[in-house]
Amino acid sequence: MWCLLAGQAALAQQKIAQQNKPDYDEKRVHYGFYLALPLTKYQLQHSQEYINQLDVDEGMKVNAKISPGFYTGLVLNVRLAEYLDARFVPGVGFYGREVEYVNVRNGQGELEDQVQSINSTTVELPLLLKYKSKRRTNYRMYLVGGIKPGIDLGGGQSAEDKENALVVDKFDLALEYGVGVDIFYPFFKLAPELRFSHGLLNQHVANESVYNNSLQKLTNHNVSLIFFFE
Repeated sequence: MWCLLAGQAALAQQKIAQQNKPDYDEKRVHYGFYLALPLTKYQLQHSQEYINQLDVDEGMKVNAKISPGFYTGLVLNVRLAEYLDARFVPGVGFYGREVEYVNVRNGQGELEDQVQSINSTTVELPLLLKYKSKRRTNYRMYLVGGIKPGIDLGGGQSAEDKENALVVDKFDLALEYGVGVDIFYPFFKLAPELRFSHGLLNQHVANESVYNNSLQKLTNHNVSLIFFFE
């Protein structure tokens, strides 16, 4: 009986320790795709004109709002060293960033609250470095970081008439970093990742709109949950 129990325990231990895709790291290049759910907003700086009008009764207030988005793309992963990879992960993102204006005067001179929304379809070209820990059975932690150029294919403004719209630049460059875990399954590798993105370029485009005059700087910021399948 003791021999039977010992044999079952050894078999269970062997099953637990079994590696899925044990030769995965022997290949220099891997491909895949990803799906991402970001929360996005503008980080904004107010202009001097905005500061001056705060002293007036019922002065206008301007704040950025957090909005959900979605992006997806492909993965090209190249092993540079035992614990270091280079990753090119081009994709397309769909965003709707919003800025809220409180006590803004409309065409009739009345005060009202408005939300200016910039809907964008953005081609993104992240180039990242991935630093991996040692693999433990079917799990491995990693850190990732790099830069992300992006080009907005949309109009770059909240309305067709620029004189009554919030206008932003169509090109952006962001710093990205995050943490994730590689999970090896028999036929593929899943990697949930939490990534932070901070825009480096001012997206604000000056014009005579009341929406733009109250701002002097806009930068894009995202927090994303990404699922990689490789």
